[in-house]
Amino acid sequence: QEVKSEELQNLDEVAAAAWSDLAPTHAGRIKRIKVGLIQVSTRVMPRPNTLPKEQRLKKWKIVRGDEVMVISGKERGKIGTISEVSRKTNGVYVRGLNLAFKNVPKDDETPSGKIQKEMPIHVTNVALIDPSTNRPTKVRLESYQDPTTGKREKRRYSLATGTYIPKKMDLSYQRVWKDSDFDTTPEMVNAVTFETAPGVPPFPEDLMREVKNRYKKHY
Repeated sequence: QEVKSEELQNLDEVAAAAWSDLAPTHAGRIKRIKVGLIQVSTRVMPRPNTLPKEQRLKKWKIVRGDEVMVISGKERGKIGTISEVSRKTNGVYVRGLNLAFKNVPKDDETPSGKIQKEMPIHVTNVALIDPSTNRPTKVRLESYQDPTTGKREKRRYSLATGTYIPKKMDLSYQRVWKDSDFDTTPEMVNAVTFETAPGVPPFPEDLMREVKNRYKKHY
C-alpha cells in the first residue's frame, strides 16, 4: 500500500476540517469544487464569476451602443441598446431590459431601499438589428481597406441583405455630466502659456535635465 506524504496528509486534514465545520443537514445540497488536490464546498470558497479563457468568445460581433433584439428568454421580442459588454462572462447588458430589484442602503434618493438594476443576458440570446429591414439578423465579418488612408478594419454585414452595419459610438454617459468647481475653464484652456523658439526645448530646463539619458546623443 502506498504511503501518503506529509503534505498530502496535511491537505486531507484541511479538507476534513472544512467539512466538519459546515456540518450540513442535507449533504446532497452542497456542491464541491476541486482546488488543487482537495475538494472544498462552495459555501467555503464560492465559484468565480468569470468563465475560463477557453470558454470565452474569441470574436465579438456585438459592441456597446449596438441596437439589438432579445431572441430568447422572458424579454424575447424587445429591442434595446447595449449599455455594457462583459467579455469575461459572455454576457451583455441591454438598457432597460432584464431588470431585477436590488437592496441598497436607504437615503433621500432611495427611501424604499430597493432599486432596479440591469442583469446580464447571454450574448447568444440577442441579435443585431438590420438597419434596412429593422429585423434581427446574423452578421458576418469581412476585411475592408479604406481607399484613401489604406487603413484595414473588420466590418459587419447582414447575412440576410448584405447591409453594412457600422459600429455606433455610445455617448450616453455625457448626459450625466455636471459642471463642478474643479473643472478647467475655457479661458485657461485657450490661454497661451508657452511660445516656441529656435533651440529652446518645449519643457522647462529642470525637467529636461531629469529626463535626459546620458547614453543618448540627441539632447
